[in-house]
Amino acid sequence: MTGLERIKSVFARARAERRAVFMPYHAMGYPDRAQTLAIVQTLGEHGAELFEIGIPHSDPLADGPTIQTATYTALTQGTTVKDCLAMVRELR
Repeated sequence: MTGLERIKSVFARARAERRAVFMPYHAMGYPDRAQTLAIVQTLGEHGAELFEIGIPHSDPLADGPTIQTATYTALTQGTTVKDCLAMVRELR
């Protein structure tokens, strides 16, 4: 099953059960790598069906202050796109 098929399946199941999908957001690398992995894993263990993964970038103007702070913290610790993808691979 492809990634898109898995996503469609989650939404179809939720629709059939007349409920929302629990799909939290997390800024990768915040507050640090180890805690990012622990947080996302814990969310998955407690019902998260999909994740919106935030990749830190240098100009998060469209984001609110909480995400801006998380992004800034991750970037100042050196989190890169490559690091984010490695964390996603580890979590899958």
